[in-house]
Amino acid sequence: MTQIHSERTYLAIDLKSFYASVECVKRGLDPLTARLVVADESRTEKTICLAVSPALKALGISGRARLFEVYEKVPRGNFIIAKPAMADYLQVSSEIFAIYAAYVATEDIHVYSVDEAFLDITSYLHAYEMDAEQLARTIIKDVLGHTGITATAGLGSNLYLAKIAMDILAKHQTADLDGVRIASLDETSYRKLLWRHQPLTDFWRIGPGISKSLQNFGIYTMGDLARFSLTASEKLYHKFGINTELIIDHAWGIEPTTIADIKSYRRKDHSLSSGQVLATGLYSEKLRNILIEMADKLCHELHEKHLLTNNLTLHLSYDKKANSTSVKPFTHGSKSFSYTDESNLIIKYFLQIFTQILDSTRPVKKLNLTLGHLKSVDIITTQLDLFENQKTTERAKRNQNLEQATLKIKQKYGKNAILRGTSYLEGSTMRERNQQIGGHRA
Repeated sequence: MTQIHSERTYLAIDLKSFYASVECVKRGLDPLTARLVVADESRTEKTICLAVSPALKALGISGRARLFEVYEKVPRGNFIIAKPAMADYLQVSSEIFAIYAAYVATEDIHVYSVDEAFLDITSYLHAYEMDAEQLARTIIKDVLGHTGITATAGLGSNLYLAKIAMDILAKHQTADLDGVRIASLDETSYRKLLWRHQPLTDFWRIGPGISKSLQNFGIYTMGDLARFSLTASEKLYHKFGINTELIIDHAWGIEPTTIADIKSYRRKDHSLSSGQVLATGLYSEKLRNILIEMADKLCHELHEKHLLTNNLTLHLSYDKKANSTSVKPFTHGSKSFSYTDESNLIIKYFLQIFTQILDSTRPVKKLNLTLGHLKSVDIITTQLDLFENQKTTERAKRNQNLEQATLKIKQKYGKNAILRGTSYLEGSTMRERNQQIGGHRA
């Protein structure tokens, strides 16, 4: 267990039903009383709602319900279905970040997601002559005044406690007239108020799998976990490995990581990934064209960031309707090679793996492509490759010039300005996906 005694004060802010609230404000509706879901109904009634307004949640509809589940509780015509507009949500999110930055320096803000942020307000309480709750309420009311969107907040002596105060305590409090809820925790109050709380999955980083494993040890609460760690921590380390220290720390309400730590963190190695869930399961040829499009788009990102790769992975998930208990629901493969950013070469390697791993008797529902072991072009090109001949070097240079020219055209005229011929074939998804943000229309 990490030994740390933080004297800092963190504020966690979660914008209430953010996407739904933005859509309500756009329509001149009250986000707290309007019945609205954000969903693309053109994707069938099985599509997952990106957001559900508080008024619909009050009827027992979950925040990630499928559209048909909303219809089961609310008759058609009695609520609004708003098509996702991701560009609008990102714009409002950036406006809200600017409000945060008017109170707190950007180095003291960690944006956790489009609708959630952490602020280290420690050094600002004296300057504003406010206590933590007063400052939190002031910031949230400012956001409400400028955007019409309210929020739930948590205050804590570390990042974990701020989030837990927000996720568990605040969301069960009575809201004020503007829908604002604020709760606070320190290590002592955390143990007093939440050591008996169930289920464990309400706690950050405790998913169903971890919760089930803990139950096998007779652990059903954070208090159980804390006490178990005093006498049998080796069993936890054997089960959870390097994640054990984090799990034990959180049981005691401890979190040593600061916002400064998060901002200074740099991954030693990283990757680029692209995934796509298909509207219907597809077989070989149409699937092959989509794979080429996705690989080409990954290569475009590789060129934009001036990176090279020497490893790629392809993961295919099959339509559940076509699966049986006797076969795996997915297949995957990988390939290593000399560092390159050549699109044609990378696409060729993806197609090789595709041919090797595809079960042509079953339709594929989801594809995931990954380029791994990424390195900067500047680092790799300074390393002499004794096996590189002049012909290969000249070909690579021609391809690089072509790809840079393509990149400039797309940057100036848009991603659909220049495309491969496969993007105009029936079943292609690239032109539509180029108009999306996060898988939804911009």
